[in-house]
Amino acid sequence: MNSKKFESVYISTNCNQCTNALHWGNNNLICYGSCNSVCIYNLDIGSGGKVTQTLAQHKGQVNSVKWLKGSDIPDENELVSGSTDENVIVWTLDGDDVKHEILKSHTSNVTVVDGIYKGENKMNAIVVSASMDSTIKVWLRKNPSENFTLIQTIELGYNLCIALRLFSINNQLLLAFTLDDCSIRLYMEDEGFKFVSSVKLEGHEDWVCGLDLKKEGDDFLLASSGQDNYVRIWRFVQCEKDTIGQSKLALKTLSWDYQINVESVLIGHEGWVYSVSWNPVEKSLLSASWDKTMVIWEYDKDNDLWMDNIRVGEVGGNTLGFYGAMFGPDGDTMIGYGYHGAFHVWKNDEIDWNPVVTVGGHFSEVVDLAWDPKGAYIFSASLDQTCRIHAPWPTEKEPITWHEIARPQVHGYDMNSIAVFSKYKYASASEEKVIRTFSAPQNFIDNYRRICKIEKDDEESESENSGGAKGAAVPSLGLSNKAVYSENNDSLSLIKDTKEMYPEESHFTATELYEPPTEENLLQNTLWPEMCKLYGHGYEVYCLASSSDGKYLASACKSTSQEHAAVLLWDTTNWKNIQKLVSHNLTVSQIAFSPDSQKILTVSRDRRWSLFEKNNQEQFVLAATTNKANGVHSRIIWCCSWTHDSKYFTTGSRDGKLAVWTKNVNKSPEGVLGQYEQASPHLSIPKDSITAVSAAPCLLNGKYLFGVGFESGVIFFYQWTMENSWQSVLELNGSLAHHLTVRRIQFRQILGEAGKKELNENILQVATCSTDTSLKVFNLFLDKL
Repeated sequence: MNSKKFESVYISTNCNQCTNALHWGNNNLICYGSCNSVCIYNLDIGSGGKVTQTLAQHKGQVNSVKWLKGSDIPDENELVSGSTDENVIVWTLDGDDVKHEILKSHTSNVTVVDGIYKGENKMNAIVVSASMDSTIKVWLRKNPSENFTLIQTIELGYNLCIALRLFSINNQLLLAFTLDDCSIRLYMEDEGFKFVSSVKLEGHEDWVCGLDLKKEGDDFLLASSGQDNYVRIWRFVQCEKDTIGQSKLALKTLSWDYQINVESVLIGHEGWVYSVSWNPVEKSLLSASWDKTMVIWEYDKDNDLWMDNIRVGEVGGNTLGFYGAMFGPDGDTMIGYGYHGAFHVWKNDEIDWNPVVTVGGHFSEVVDLAWDPKGAYIFSASLDQTCRIHAPWPTEKEPITWHEIARPQVHGYDMNSIAVFSKYKYASASEEKVIRTFSAPQNFIDNYRRICKIEKDDEESESENSGGAKGAAVPSLGLSNKAVYSENNDSLSLIKDTKEMYPEESHFTATELYEPPTEENLLQNTLWPEMCKLYGHGYEVYCLASSSDGKYLASACKSTSQEHAAVLLWDTTNWKNIQKLVSHNLTVSQIAFSPDSQKILTVSRDRRWSLFEKNNQEQFVLAATTNKANGVHSRIIWCCSWTHDSKYFTTGSRDGKLAVWTKNVNKSPEGVLGQYEQASPHLSIPKDSITAVSAAPCLLNGKYLFGVGFESGVIFFYQWTMENSWQSVLELNGSLAHHLTVRRIQFRQILGEAGKKELNENILQVATCSTDTSLKVFNLFLDKL
């Protein structure tokens, strides 16, 4: 039923920063851990791929994910995940239907998992998991209709398992894992699917983080990588049973014995090597390292050597290398993910490996978002200290996919709020007392029009935006985005001599883009220059709001007194502080201008709301507020919103109450409320906190439509009228919405889909963001609500 009422358009979220958080299956789907959820990423949708599903059941960060693999399973539909919540979950995907089974036995964080089918048709599924409780658990499910049972616990004593993999050798399972004593342990399957210790491999001088096995003829090649910066290749040479001497390293299977030799030690990385992955098609090996590079090692038969033939990675930027990487099932594509959780995908075009468009997202809580006034793209702000722009990418033949097209601010403080004045101007606030305003540089405007196929742009003239700046760069050890007026700033971005260890500013090069930029371009070449800084607050600025006509900016800071809880009003034409609106006693949590720009609504931690109206002198004066006697809310009021006609406004609180207020011109102005009153009985959700609310830009069947977000991550959509009060029309919960607090909901200001030229008045888009690091865009089908 719900699937007919809405569809997911865009899911933007990062990959968790741990070494086993991503796996690319033979089904060509990528599963990865993001915060407490598992995401499914399909590179084949559109021209740049799309995250299609979010699987949310874990209560802690997902540390490891793996598709369950089998020799006769080309299209995996089951995966296993392990989390800091001490649980292992096996997920079964059947289209939009998702089933899960929770495996409970560990007593500490689950760090790495793997799974394999021993029999045909998914019979005898084996799942292994390692935990900080110094154990490895082995789970068995004999057929798909049964549940998993714990069949073995391998005690590691005082050691911890670092990496773990399951392989099949001659239809017998091999469990390979590494411990914090720098060794590699090989356990062979015995009777009853249990594993017994077989071989201990030593040679690495630090923790071994990556393992992968490949069959070559009758032999097998085991690759291992470690924090000693080296990759080792171990050859398992097939021998007749019982022909290997006692002193040799021998792996004994039911049919053959294998002598283990070190074939090669690959030296080339300058940092910890976190992962290794064999190419499934040919004899080459991919390694990913903390030194910001990924290397493809290929075997040179003529010289009997492994050579680092291809080296790709990040150039510049403020990142710290790769946590993991692997080849795709075709062997011609590879993906890596780095310190900031961003994806890097390269494809081989038979001449060279070239970067391709990916999806991405914030790697910490997304605290605010805003559509630009024309509804063309979305700005987002996060505690990861960045502001980002997300836009639809239309192509001629492929369906539209959304991507990050710019990162206008990479800051030194966690971001708190964002306010957008026009398509090319915005302001942001972070954990500092200063408000910063930005304007789009010419390089962004040109690239945006090329990428998004904009033929006519009715925005203000380009010269007004940033004074002709091409781009922006950050001064060394600074926080301000400084305008760059040339095509690049090479002379200022290089270290001049050994005494001056820092360049004057970061590097910028004007780039001509026809598709969404890669992570390297986003980090370096998409900054927006600052217009000015606004000073006036005594503490860290907490929230911002802009008027719909773009004339005003309102701001508030963290506060424990009425003096500092005042809202400052700024004129955007000259950035002067024109008013100080005093009413609240504690931090103002959200500010909202009415759509007609004549009123300002503020809600606060002091459990009150205040309303300021513009008078004939163009001044905003206090028209109404609440107190303990007439206020509906008994806890912090987190959010507020105006209806599109400026007649009603809503307030949502931690107490689970959502109230609608209006001005009654027939009421005599009494007390602090004046002529304002509740428009209808409030909505009460007693077991959850309301943290976000937004009103739709139009009536739906003569009724107002509200999107309401909760602390639990669920999102409800309600129809409301004064006569009929509240009616739920759509509920998004669990994997459909968010799994942690919803921080902001905002409807697109106009009907139809962003990025499409034809207007579909039956579709209304809504964007949401959350503490779970994700930003999502949904299409609501109005005729089905």
